[in-house]
Amino acid sequence: MIDYFRSAYHSLISHKLRSALTILGIFIGVWAIVSMQSIVEGFDNSIEKTMAAYGTETFFVQKFPAIMMGHNWRKYAKRKDFEYEDAYFLEETGQYLRSVSAYMANRVQTIKYRDRKTSPEVTVVGSTAGFFTTNATTIATGRAFTRQDADHRNNVAVIGMDVYSELFIFEEPVGKEISIGSEKFTVVGVLDPMPGGSFESQDNLIIIPITVYQKFYDRSSDSMQLMLRANSSYVISEAMDEAISLLRIRRKVPPGEENDFELFTGDSIIDTMQNMTGYIQLATLGIAGISLIVAGIGIMNIMLVSVMERTREIGTRKAVGAKSAAILWQFLIEAVILSEFGAIIGVAAAFATAWLFTTLVPDMEAVIPLWSIIAAFLYCSFIGIVFGFFPAKKAAKLDPIEALRYE
Repeated sequence: MIDYFRSAYHSLISHKLRSALTILGIFIGVWAIVSMQSIVEGFDNSIEKTMAAYGTETFFVQKFPAIMMGHNWRKYAKRKDFEYEDAYFLEETGQYLRSVSAYMANRVQTIKYRDRKTSPEVTVVGSTAGFFTTNATTIATGRAFTRQDADHRNNVAVIGMDVYSELFIFEEPVGKEISIGSEKFTVVGVLDPMPGGSFESQDNLIIIPITVYQKFYDRSSDSMQLMLRANSSYVISEAMDEAISLLRIRRKVPPGEENDFELFTGDSIIDTMQNMTGYIQLATLGIAGISLIVAGIGIMNIMLVSVMERTREIGTRKAVGAKSAAILWQFLIEAVILSEFGAIIGVAAAFATAWLFTTLVPDMEAVIPLWSIIAAFLYCSFIGIVFGFFPAKKAAKLDPIEALRYE
């Protein structure tokens, strides 16, 4: 068996360009499958990590579905917007609700302090005071703003750890005055680091009272959302049913009509995203599978050419006693080695792609699952065997006398 591998290796290495062109299709197919799988795996893990930070007792309410793909946007745009008073109403009347917060977060700004400033990608979140309890965030230093701050429209802010690191790394931030655009705000607290999100750091934000947010920004471009936290994960179903009933009453939804709002949990978001990435994986597998089949046809053609070029060699080997099975195995192993070499290069390129993706998007680590590597090598072996069998069988059936006469 070792002689078969050695013979196959020398045959392939003696035709470097031809072998390289043959394995190109295998390389592209394996690289596409494994690298896409690693990115999808990283994306799914990041979503799960982000949703887990909210806890199993947290759910969300908004006028639009969590994922708009496939939905009629106009239908949902006509729905009544939420008001921050809705959060107060639910928190005060709900028996199964521990806390409720309203928030808006569509603004990106540069934050300034004296001669220092942040990158222009800081997210400004307007929220009610319940945000800090509902979102399970903790204060590293200072305090969270209160409902009184919101009622009186006080220009106070709680900053994330990234903002703190850029502006106040060598001094105490609480009590200092920062600028958001042209407006001045007093820092009252700093958040502890939060788990990373899907595409960006969750610490690169600043939170201000929602009434102040609405005063400075055009509300028509933002959609308010509600975040609700049940008393415990054991009563999450009761809390969701209660929230639906209370909101239908408050928003005057007639009996028998569907809700004019969407309610979803972290788990439902994870399931939806995984379904989406599942379709992406299937599409990638289909395209890459076609690439591998085309590459297999290329392997068959190259092996047929190889059989033709080595007809006299095959005749000589048969004349000195080589059996047809030995000839078949030799050419079949050549086809498999050719296919597997493309798989090795493809997997190596996938690792490089995963590393590059993780470097560019550090909060979404691309992970290559072991099963995808094993599957790639097994499938490439299958391609080599299937498309290499006909040339190998043709070589094995050559008549030694006719083969020796071949010019």
